[in-house]
Amino acid sequence: MHYDSLPIHHFQQLESTNKTAWELFQQGEKTPFIVTADEQTAGKGQWGRQWVSSLGGLYLSLILTPEMKIEQPSYLTISSVFGVTEMLRNYQIPAQIKWLNDIFLNRKKLGGILIETHLKTQKLKAVVIGIGLNWENTVPELGITLKDYINQTNFIPSFNSSLPLKEDLYNYKLPPTIASLPDLKIIVINGLLLGYQRYRQEGITAILPEYEARLLN
Repeated sequence: MHYDSLPIHHFQQLESTNKTAWELFQQGEKTPFIVTADEQTAGKGQWGRQWVSSLGGLYLSLILTPEMKIEQPSYLTISSVFGVTEMLRNYQIPAQIKWLNDIFLNRKKLGGILIETHLKTQKLKAVVIGIGLNWENTVPELGITLKDYINQTNFIPSFNSSLPLKEDLYNYKLPPTIASLPDLKIIVINGLLLGYQRYRQEGITAILPEYEARLLN
């Protein structure tokens, strides 16, 4: 399954990209598609917690209609977090995971994923995979931005082309380095699609060992 150029609906400001993705879906927008925003006024994380979404961060939602049985909704969270951390690690960013859905770097929160689903007759009718990732936005004391990490470590995150990647799972041309928010956006989209497609093709048991190896102690 390939998504060569998903439609991207970009907004300067939204309440949340997940909310707008559902609204567009209900209005008949053909899936899959992506919603992004420069900032969110009512972003939320797991358990309904507020997600501060100021200018300079990445706020993105991908909506899919997979029409598949879903054993546990958490499997999609696991596969999505795995996919994004896998892509960051391909750029030599040592991203880790805080169970279940948070992405950490240097033991500080870099971002998180929130999945919302619509079920119909025990099948997953539609799913929105939302992600917030800190690039150069304002973050709490226990947070970190990727831009700060790059500046502090004097490190240029370059794609490691020697890694044994499954090229058929990548859908957008990857940038050679992470030098801007648009670069990060492409990398994250690839990561979400990578996690989803590996889950579809190989099942959660193929992903779990790698996911668990990245969990913070």
